[in-house]
Amino acid sequence: MYRGLYRRSLTAIVMFGLLIGCGPEPAETSGPESSSGMPGGGADEGRTVVYRDTFGVPHIYAPTVEAGLYAQGWTQAEDRPEQLLMNMMLAMGRFSEIAGEDGIRISLLATMFGHLRNAEASIARMDQTELARITAFANGISDFYAAHPEDVPEWWTEGAVTAEMVDAFGRMFLYNWSIDEALGDLVRGGIEPDFEVAQRGSNQWAIGPTRTAEGHAILLIDPHLSWWGPSRFWEMRIHAGALEGSGVGLAGSPYIGLGHNGNVGWAMTTGGPDTADVFALTLDPEHPNRYRYDDGWREIAQHPVILGFPDGSRREYVWESSHHGPIVARADGVAYAAKIAYDNGTNRNSAWEALNFAEDYRGAMAACETLSMFPQNVMVADTSGNIYYQRTGRVPVRAGGYDWSRPVDGSTSASEWQGIHPASDHLQVLNPESGYLQNCNIPPDAMIPDSPFSLDAQPDYLFSSADHGERFDGWTNQRGARAIELLEADEEVTVEEALAYAVDVTPFGYRRWLDVLRRSEPPASAELDELLGWDGQLTRDSRPGLKYYYWRSTLDGMAGGPEIREAVDDHYAIVEQRPPRQIGLTAEQLAMVSRSWQDGLSRMRQELGVTDQPWGRVFRVGRDGESWPVGGGGGDHLGLTTLRSMGYADADENFERHGNRGQTSTQIVVLSKPIRSWIYLPVGQSDRPDSVHFRDQAETVFSNRTLKPSWWTPEELKDHIASRQELTPRLDSVP
Repeated sequence: MYRGLYRRSLTAIVMFGLLIGCGPEPAETSGPESSSGMPGGGADEGRTVVYRDTFGVPHIYAPTVEAGLYAQGWTQAEDRPEQLLMNMMLAMGRFSEIAGEDGIRISLLATMFGHLRNAEASIARMDQTELARITAFANGISDFYAAHPEDVPEWWTEGAVTAEMVDAFGRMFLYNWSIDEALGDLVRGGIEPDFEVAQRGSNQWAIGPTRTAEGHAILLIDPHLSWWGPSRFWEMRIHAGALEGSGVGLAGSPYIGLGHNGNVGWAMTTGGPDTADVFALTLDPEHPNRYRYDDGWREIAQHPVILGFPDGSRREYVWESSHHGPIVARADGVAYAAKIAYDNGTNRNSAWEALNFAEDYRGAMAACETLSMFPQNVMVADTSGNIYYQRTGRVPVRAGGYDWSRPVDGSTSASEWQGIHPASDHLQVLNPESGYLQNCNIPPDAMIPDSPFSLDAQPDYLFSSADHGERFDGWTNQRGARAIELLEADEEVTVEEALAYAVDVTPFGYRRWLDVLRRSEPPASAELDELLGWDGQLTRDSRPGLKYYYWRSTLDGMAGGPEIREAVDDHYAIVEQRPPRQIGLTAEQLAMVSRSWQDGLSRMRQELGVTDQPWGRVFRVGRDGESWPVGGGGGDHLGLTTLRSMGYADADENFERHGNRGQTSTQIVVLSKPIRSWIYLPVGQSDRPDSVHFRDQAETVFSNRTLKPSWWTPEELKDHIASRQELTPRLDSVP
């Protein structure tokens, strides 16, 4: 997105230099030969050195936490020079200055929910250590741009990146989950918001040592987000005093977001309790800028804001707020105010400090106890053999008698929030009897057979948010069902099996669909025989897999197709450990199945010329004109979702569909001593088109469905160093 914005502005460069000062001397860069035999050792001991491995991933070695975070900021800017600053602009509510008209709504949303305002308040309250660390990270970013003014986009006129900007971006990214929950309430109330809602998903599982072949816990970390924009993850390793770890973060955020340190690994998936509400405010017909509250009226506040645009013009907009929060819609004499549980008293940085410095699973519990975690399923495993889960978030205590999944009457004090639930109220379990846990964006009751969680035991809003599924419980998806199918049957999971499960490409329930097709008695053909003999894997080389796609997508597009899907699928049967229900299709529905198969083949011939094409002919991974075949599917409504989940763009002129979301940074972590881990990104580490790491992972590991070693320890890294760079951290301005 906006890849054409690499022209440089002399004004921006001069302003940046004036605001930041002279900055450091350019860093020393050398080839793969280190000044010692081991990374971080010998003559490099006590220095701040960044070793890049053969995939371009930075391995930071530094004497202190602050020096390490400085290097993290520097290397993030080096790899993602435009996206990092774009993330700051998004958080500050200034995206319209880059995107023009397309950036108005997102800029207003960031302003309305006050990401920068709340960050400024949070930074002002930070203790000295916490502030020193986030400031060192911001200094590393700023010093990189000072040393490389050619990497400063012309639209960036802010000068130095500050701790407040960094915190604002973290807030925007994390708390947008809660904002989108509020917008979901609005939709369920019949009001369409004038804001876009992001698509999110993830997989995770934790296997205890009693169910692994090596006797160590194993953790899957597998977020499914957009591959582009602010959610594009950045890979790293760090060894900096007490801060040691491996994993991924976001361009503009300090610490490891998802990954492991030397003691514990942590994963998160979308899904959680309800952390936001919409309040319906009855407006005064005579004075539409005031609303009823108890026995009186309250004014709707007006907030003017000036937005800039790429041509240098500026326009004034006005957003509105009530005592509940910003007004996100008006309709038929009612104003709708969105309220999220995260305010200027929430320190989002504290949760990630607790995770990054955790000594065991209790560090994850401490992170959740900060009540600054966004609504998520948090799953951890540690080197002591523990696995732990919490369905966390900052959850308001709500009055009974209301449907909190829809707009609630905000004209009475009876509907006001009554505090925040402590973390002890959240659903959580340590070392379950099952020996494993999994959550692939499903309700807690569907995580394992005989789940310890039931909706009857707590308020529905604490159990789940209606934004995460059409029902609070009693259902699962293809990924959740497939995870149980694999993990329930394997009592001694090997590392090799764990790596295979992470990239599994078999859609759960496919055999039932082949039985339905067989019963529909379509005309005999070689194509039919091939599909009916399919092994069920959507590998890049699978010819029957592509036929399955054409058939199922054709059926789903027919009137009555979704009803057939409802009759066939019974994913929840594996949760309840019962046989799937009988498939009762009418003769008319079976005829539709047969017709959709024939129509699907006809469409395949029309689009591809022949029916003898593999899955990877259509489904691709790559970047900017180069792509490679890729296996794995997405879209429950098509029956194509696999644990290796990906979303694809619409077909292009060659009828190719290129991956654009899904597995963003899949990791397998074995909680041995030392920890071992594997990881891949979907395209590459760098955003620089001239870098060999712009899309190398797409070709070498992602297309091949093979996670690469993290080479986290010095011993693992030493034979895979491609470059060495020494930095001189600027810590003099740190309190």
